Amino acid sequence: MNKFECDEAFRQAIGHQQQGRIDEAQVLYEAVLKSDPNNHYCLQLLGVIASQRGNHFYARRLLESSLVHLPADADALANLGQVLFYLGEHEQALQRCEQSLAIHADNPICHLTRGKTLCHLSRYAEGKAALDEVLRLKPDTTEALVYRGFCQHNLGHFELALADYRDALRLRPDHAEALSHQAHALFSLHRLPEAHHSLDAALSVWPDFPEAHFHRGLFLQHENRLDEAEVCYRHALDLNPHYPQALENLAFVLHKLARSDQECVALLDRCLKIKPHAVAALKARASLLVGLRMLDEAMADYDLAAALDPDDARTQVYRAETLLLRRRPAEAIAAFRRAKELGAEGDDLDYALASLGEAPAPNSAPATYVVKLFDWYARHFDDHLQGSLAYRTPALLMAQVAALQPGDQLDIADLGCGTGLCGPLLKPMARQLVGVDLSPNMLEVAKERGLYDELVCSDLMSFLALSVDRFDLVVAADVFVYVGALEAVFRATRQAMRQGGLFSFSFETSEDQDLVLRSSRRYAHAVSYIERLAASHGFEVLRMESSVIRKEAGEDMHGFLTTLRAA
Repeated sequence: MNKFECDEAFRQAIGHQQQGRIDEAQVLYEAVLKSDPNNHYCLQLLGVIASQRGNHFYARRLLESSLVHLPADADALANLGQVLFYLGEHEQALQRCEQSLAIHADNPICHLTRGKTLCHLSRYAEGKAALDEVLRLKPDTTEALVYRGFCQHNLGHFELALADYRDALRLRPDHAEALSHQAHALFSLHRLPEAHHSLDAALSVWPDFPEAHFHRGLFLQHENRLDEAEVCYRHALDLNPHYPQALENLAFVLHKLARSDQECVALLDRCLKIKPHAVAALKARASLLVGLRMLDEAMADYDLAAALDPDDARTQVYRAETLLLRRRPAEAIAAFRRAKELGAEGDDLDYALASLGEAPAPNSAPATYVVKLFDWYARHFDDHLQGSLAYRTPALLMAQVAALQPGDQLDIADLGCGTGLCGPLLKPMARQLVGVDLSPNMLEVAKERGLYDELVCSDLMSFLALSVDRFDLVVAADVFVYVGALEAVFRATRQAMRQGGLFSFSFETSEDQDLVLRSSRRYAHAVSYIERLAASHGFEVLRMESSVIRKEAGEDMHGFLTTLRAA
């Protein structure tokens, strides 16, 4: 084929391509390349055809070959940016788009690819600016409206996001992505009936749209319908196995459903392979790895999360807790202090720092700390205590009470009842059995035992203040480790008890101080302190027996099992 024939074939190929006859165009481009293998325009346009056919790997090769011959071709750079976006190579896609726009600044398609790429890199403010430019150049670009709405949503501008989705739907009423994203924005604004209607519309247009199934899972997860949310997330992943948000949320739901931590970690591994800098997924995986005692791996995740989002206070708290488990207290103190600088809640951090000798010890553990601690592992509490901590305090304490033959028609208060470990031991003695705890999740588990006549979510002092002369037996197993100064507790307990009633409790032992806050964030008390409190608040010491209360890091923690009588 001579030069004239090549030029004529190329002209005809462009005509075919513009009219959508890409098969005919491809044949002619390939014929030209046989005579002119370095024709960068043919290479570029064949790359566009390959991309249209979904063969993005081959399209990339053709476009890169084209750029070897003409490196500053703005169109080839823009097309390569688009192909790299489809391949998920977002950093390289962004680089090619910016090279193209530096040569030709008014290419709306290249601005669109750049905006979409910035969205996928979670750079939403920059993405919105790029999409603003698309809509300045070409106002009725539906895809730009949808993606700008997505940026607005992630920047917290839900009403602006809705406006963009509505504009997109005016142009294309059957746009499944716009309908699904509109549903998510409506959900974020708590307009739930409208959200469900929009999502139903998205799925009627595209029944196999992964994102719509993901959004359905989000709605169900919000309603705590976790089994149904799991089904939606799994369906989304069947349709798109490389969907990082679905992997992350499925891991969260499975963890809440008390499934295997290993399975949850595997899902987050897949998520982070696709999106290595997903901070929420890094923190979630780190938390699970801590539970699996894989502390070095957990620390690596927390460190990366902190590097990616250095202003996140909670990451510093998690780092500090993990550093403590790794017996690196100096670094933990520094991380706690950094968390405070970044605005993390003060009482909990002051308490943690106090337990490490870096702040004055408060009179008791902050209620927020106790609630979060026990709400977090309510479902695993019994196994953890009775397994790795070898916790037998309820059985030992109740054996001590039973030996005093208190009777079997008692009104009993189980202070800090937790999941109700004392319930089976107290029920045979009880006329009425009342459990009190700060943790709603613990009380839910205790309720499932069906042993308590009443369960009260309250702190000890508020409950006791309303219970004058009410109880024959008050039990506090492993409670005073979260209460430092016990004067007010003894006074209120005595007022809540009938004459001759029993007050039975455990405490960890301090050798030389009335009370001390240990690095475990548990208080220990001196025997002499307990004896003084008993004498000054109208109690007679009936039993005070030394015992191993539990284990910590494999070592025995010593304390006392004590029963007093209200004199």
